[in-house]
Amino acid sequence: MDETAPTLPATVVAAHLKACATELAVGRGAPNVQDLADLTAVVEDLVAGQQQIALALAHLADQITARRQRSGPDMSALAEVLGAAATATGHAADALAESRPVLDIVLASAGPETQL
Repeated sequence: MDETAPTLPATVVAAHLKACATELAVGRGAPNVQDLADLTAVVEDLVAGQQQIALALAHLADQITARRQRSGPDMSALAEVLGAAATATGHAADALAESRPVLDIVLASAGPETQL
């Protein structure tokens, strides 16, 4: 990543993430996958996205923890909640990644163009 490139504010990036997640959840035919190849790609992207969200939550928790001396016990509690959410999100990513061997078996037996 180019460190001289401008960085979007976290609120803008989070709003974009929310819009994309909403489209996946409730968009037309949500999520609309045509075949096993599409399904595999979507699952892989969702795993990667979950992993990145876990990292983002961990970074937020770390930021609050680093500033804890200037904040109060409420901020400490918030940092703990964000840390727990990061851990839970990471576990969700791991659980979703566990589907990959099953997808590989189905892909091998049915073929990637198999319609869903």
